[in-house]
Amino acid sequence: MDPRRWWLLAVAVPAIVACAAAAASPALRDLGDLAVVLVGLITSAVLWTAGGRPGRPPAWRLFAVAPLFPVLGALLAWLIDAGDPLDRVVVRWLPTVPGYLIAIVALLGLAGRSRLRTGRRAAVEVALFLASCLVAIRLLVAGPVGDWSGMYLPERLVLGAAVVVTSATMTAALVLLGVVEPARRRMAVVLLVGTVLLTSGRGLGTSAVLADAVGLTSLSRFLVLGGLLLLALAVLVDPGWSRPAPTTGFSRAVDVGQLLPMGALLVAVAAAGVVRFMGHSLDIVTWVGLMLAVLLALAHRWATACQEHHLSARLRRSEAYFRSLVHSGIDAVVLLDDALRVTWASPALERVFGSAATELVGRPLLDAVHPEDQAALGEALAPGERAPALLGLRLRDADGVWRCLEAGIADLRHDSDVGAVVLQCRDMTERQARERSLQSVAYIDPMTTLPNRAGMLQLLTERLAAPVEGEEPGTLLMVELDGILEAREHAGRDVVGAVVAEIGRRLRATVRGEDVVARIGGGTFAVLATGQGPDADRLAGRILSVVEQPILTDAGIVDLTAGVGLVELDEGLAVEDLLVRADLAVRAARAAGSGMAQRYRAALGEAAARREQLREDLRSARANGELFLLFQPVVSLAEQRLSGVEALLRWRHPTFGEVPPAEFLPIAEQSGLLGELQRFALDEAVSAAAAMPESASGIRVSLDAPAAYLATGAIVPDVEAALRRSGLPPERLVLEISDATVTSSEERDGLDVATLRLMGVHVALAGFGGDSSMLTHLTKLPIDMVKLDRAFVSRIDRDPKTRALCESIVGIGRALGMSVVAEGVETSAQLAVLSGFGCDCAQGFLLARPMPLEQLMGMIRLEAAVWPGLVSAR
Repeated sequence: MDPRRWWLLAVAVPAIVACAAAAASPALRDLGDLAVVLVGLITSAVLWTAGGRPGRPPAWRLFAVAPLFPVLGALLAWLIDAGDPLDRVVVRWLPTVPGYLIAIVALLGLAGRSRLRTGRRAAVEVALFLASCLVAIRLLVAGPVGDWSGMYLPERLVLGAAVVVTSATMTAALVLLGVVEPARRRMAVVLLVGTVLLTSGRGLGTSAVLADAVGLTSLSRFLVLGGLLLLALAVLVDPGWSRPAPTTGFSRAVDVGQLLPMGALLVAVAAAGVVRFMGHSLDIVTWVGLMLAVLLALAHRWATACQEHHLSARLRRSEAYFRSLVHSGIDAVVLLDDALRVTWASPALERVFGSAATELVGRPLLDAVHPEDQAALGEALAPGERAPALLGLRLRDADGVWRCLEAGIADLRHDSDVGAVVLQCRDMTERQARERSLQSVAYIDPMTTLPNRAGMLQLLTERLAAPVEGEEPGTLLMVELDGILEAREHAGRDVVGAVVAEIGRRLRATVRGEDVVARIGGGTFAVLATGQGPDADRLAGRILSVVEQPILTDAGIVDLTAGVGLVELDEGLAVEDLLVRADLAVRAARAAGSGMAQRYRAALGEAAARREQLREDLRSARANGELFLLFQPVVSLAEQRLSGVEALLRWRHPTFGEVPPAEFLPIAEQSGLLGELQRFALDEAVSAAAAMPESASGIRVSLDAPAAYLATGAIVPDVEAALRRSGLPPERLVLEISDATVTSSEERDGLDVATLRLMGVHVALAGFGGDSSMLTHLTKLPIDMVKLDRAFVSRIDRDPKTRALCESIVGIGRALGMSVVAEGVETSAQLAVLSGFGCDCAQGFLLARPMPLEQLMGMIRLEAAVWPGLVSAR
């Protein structure tokens, strides 16, 4: 219970005592009025503080303002102290009227806009409330006769406004009680009673002042005091919108909204009857009000009857609609009583079971189902048990055949409207027969008639979960064919299907009778063989042999090779782990060369774990400051001076240390991070070049541009942005492209290279002289520089043919206006040969190793010579 209710009770007791003292002694009248004023202020404070709690409607804060206006009216009446009773009434009501208007808005706000009803019936209901309240309040304020002829016009307006606003306030309270949600109905009742007491007390007090009836004045104080206290109590019992209180028995009763119109009419008639019983007559206004209330009551009843008729018609149509759905539905509906006897079954059950469906009614369902289903069904239908979503059961039809049903169970025995267990049953007999016939098909590869991936997974699961006692542990061999894609491009899909079928037949003929061969992918087979060690190795050799035998097809001879990965079926190994190991082993076999077999070993798993760790950590390497550049000088052989530097991207992993680019760049390409790394390297390289001293203005910085990065189409905007940020002249940047870029069929790659050249950036063909290099590459794209491959340079001092070829390339480059740079110069002999036939530049460990930017800057500032034996500055 809210502790503020006790504080409210503590306030109520002295206030009641003060009012009682004022009633006993007219000299203490001011004490009673002061008690009412203080309670009004306290009520306003309670409404403001309690109304601001979470979940309470904001209208409570607005309601808190309303009690302040009558307090103001009482203070004005005390200050002015008018001698004429009518003047005292007018002074009291003049500031009070706006307070009632605020209370009306607040009462409607407590209900919420979404719950306020509209339409003809709601309008008639509100009019009936207002008419009835006007009759009752007018009799309280103006007396039975209601003779206002002796009043001036402003006084009439004030008292008339008082009657109207108090009646409207009671109407708003009645509307709130009629539309409020059941959980908040107790609050609405308290609020209505408080409003009735408050408005009645105000009206009775007005009549008492006009008639100079001291007893009625005392009674009005008690009514106003009780009304204010109930208003404060109402906000304390309001559960709010967000956390409704539990539904009480009162809230579950008949909708009080149906009774309120008749109750309002009864109050008006009772008020008029009391006046007549006391010997007073009623004026024409009161009679008109009563007649209007009666007419409105009749109109309300007529509107209610029309609405009920409309709802009844809709209910009948809805019942007919759902009855038709149940009768014509495919699913059968069966109702069970507390003893689980069948009390009703829909016609759909008769379409499935024939005459046996009618025999079920009145019979316990557990006696009719298959004996194997009785235990599960009895457990599912037990009271208090949570029934499964779907339950299978079997019932015998008219021909004595057990038919399979799938039943959805809804236990509605606690629902007074249903009081039964509802089963929604669907005949699954034919479907289950089709599933059994298709089950074998689901595990067979139609091209090879071998088990498919699902079949092999099921077999592996069974073998690993329950190995046969005394049986030798097995080995899984993963066979991945090479050459399938080429065969499809040249021979077509049908020929490849025939080739795959032939491979399956050969594998089946190669393994032992107890071994299982499965096709688990396009060109991937799996063999689950008994035995381990040398037996499995020999089987892998036989598999490679039969795969490599030529296959004669309608499109000619197809030659295939394969890689085989072997994994032993260790105890406790999961199927997923087994397949991962097999995949790693077959990858290792393919990496070892064509027609190879490899066993899984721990090192493969460690390498895979390392790759996965690097892939994960590479995403945050730049943010963690783990990426950096090293710079390797490029030396002009003619001048024996530094002419450029090559920026080399490096990664210092916190766990693995220095990770070579050959390892992490392919991972970056697969993970989609290559562009981010290249942008970092580009920004760092051009920034380093821009920061070089003015004496190094002729030094160019070169950076590798992989084909995968060029294929993204982002190189031109990235280079433009990096140059703009650093301010480096474009001619000091060299981008090194590979043979893959030159030979690419993508037209955009060539356009991007041409755009870079137009910007002023130099383009170099790196790795020239390798296995795939051709002289035609030199003219295919606008290239400024050729970099001789290090494998080509390594033989230049001992192979005359290589030396002659290198000399020819230098001559061709000079004729085409290209600079030639030799990479990987490691001996003085190689340097002497390159200098002898006029190679432009060279780089390698003989001249300088890759170095940090600080060391490079120191070399540039000291103008140190970079040449074997010459290390001093000029």
